[in-house]
Amino acid sequence: MNTNDSISPTEEKGDVITYEHAPQHAIDANEPEKIRDVQLKSSYDRLSVLQAMGVFKRSVLICGIAGFAAATDGFQHQLSASVIANKGFIQQFASDHKKLEAPHVSTFGGLYSAGQVVGQFSIPWVSDWFGRKGSMYTFMVLLTIAAIVESVATVWWHWTIAKLIAGIGIGAVQATLPVFINEHAPGQIRGFLIVAYSLWFSLGGLMANVTLKVRSDSHPLDYKTPIYTQFGMIGLSIIIFVFLPESPWWLVSKGKLDKARSTLEKKFAHIPGYDINRELGIIEATIEQQREWDRETKAHGPLAILKGLNGKRFLIGSWPKVLQQFIGLSVFSSYSAYFFQLAGNKDSFLVTVILGCCSLAAVVADSLLVDKIGRRRMTLFGFTGACCGVTLMAIVGCLDYANPKLGAVLVFSGVVANFCNTFQSSTSYAYLSEMPEQRFRARAVGWGLAYCNLYAVMFSFVVPIMLARWKVKTAFLFVALGIPGTILAYFIMPESMQRSPAEIQELFTEGVTLRKWKGYKTKVETDLDARINQGEA
Repeated sequence: MNTNDSISPTEEKGDVITYEHAPQHAIDANEPEKIRDVQLKSSYDRLSVLQAMGVFKRSVLICGIAGFAAATDGFQHQLSASVIANKGFIQQFASDHKKLEAPHVSTFGGLYSAGQVVGQFSIPWVSDWFGRKGSMYTFMVLLTIAAIVESVATVWWHWTIAKLIAGIGIGAVQATLPVFINEHAPGQIRGFLIVAYSLWFSLGGLMANVTLKVRSDSHPLDYKTPIYTQFGMIGLSIIIFVFLPESPWWLVSKGKLDKARSTLEKKFAHIPGYDINRELGIIEATIEQQREWDRETKAHGPLAILKGLNGKRFLIGSWPKVLQQFIGLSVFSSYSAYFFQLAGNKDSFLVTVILGCCSLAAVVADSLLVDKIGRRRMTLFGFTGACCGVTLMAIVGCLDYANPKLGAVLVFSGVVANFCNTFQSSTSYAYLSEMPEQRFRARAVGWGLAYCNLYAVMFSFVVPIMLARWKVKTAFLFVALGIPGTILAYFIMPESMQRSPAEIQELFTEGVTLRKWKGYKTKVETDLDARINQGEA
């Protein structure tokens, strides 16, 4: 694209500055001082949360519908993880038809997590080349193939192949949808709408646990019917994707300004007085400002995301997801049924349903608070509570938890740890998608999740073996990792609630202390105040 074009503002409607057309680049690469002359934040960002939800109805609808696909993700993830406790599954895949071998269970989980790493590392390239919708169609094909392989599997290594493919597909989902939602969501309710992803994911997982529980009660040896139900979820998601619009941020970054304008018009044309040209100009100016910084710091090449300030932003955005693994996500997500079965609980599927309900309640609480108390407080509260839960679990593991009373305490500690770990899960996705600059956003989310899942791969192989040998005492591992990780989070997790991409860029480049982002007055905010006072915004 031509980098020598500049914004040509014209006076229309009194003193309001609008753009006659959207240029190929808002800023001349040779004149970075022009960045300061371009509006980088909209006056609509000053709306309250409730006002924003009322004004941006179509954006809310787009993000909510996109989040529904996470139900497919959650359903397939939880079903394949929990079905291994089904009597019919054990009879089919266990060597002695009585008990699954721990190495096989660890292989299932390990290759599933390895598949997630592959999907999360690879799908950003698809997302950057073919758009966010191109990624959506890609991962739906993968999930369909995984469901087919699961349906025809008859020996343990068949199931291993299915888990690998499912991992790739689900990893791709996790690396795509939060980015898509972030790029369509208004700033005031960005966190709330990213919660839509986690909400549907938790609901899908709960649906899987209920399906397995109901089928186990009526037909204890039937594990195939729950697997077949995945096709209905996949089909509905594909239909939804056909009607979703492409991300305007991706379209602008690729120079497809006419398509970006068309998308913005569909989203905002119903809002009286909304200036589509100004919105397009803000997006383009923000992208060019970030490119200018990268040119000055020589942040080029495929690994630029891991260098210098971009590397710092990548690690900060990734840390909450990594910490989820350090506080026992593998136990409460991938091996919950297996864990409580080994712990002596006679109805492990019932416990997974309870955990699923708690996860759903945690996400609902998250959605109500994420744009009120902020990402930082949510993260610190969630991980502190999870540390308390796994610590209690470890203590109970040293006692006779076969006792009904201590058994109830064990379940309670698992519920607390799972609730708190899930409570900030959508906040983790918000950090992943908000911390990187726009051109690295898809790659940062994908690679950040892949980095997190490198730990998940390790835990997936190690945890089943530890559970088989040490049972509940395995929780001590997550106590030792989780508490120091939470202390570190206090020092490195910033508050990005209701910050625009340009503000986040400024806060990083100005070197503002991470713990002191909240309440800091940025130059972008000061500029917007001046424009509002002058009637220009």
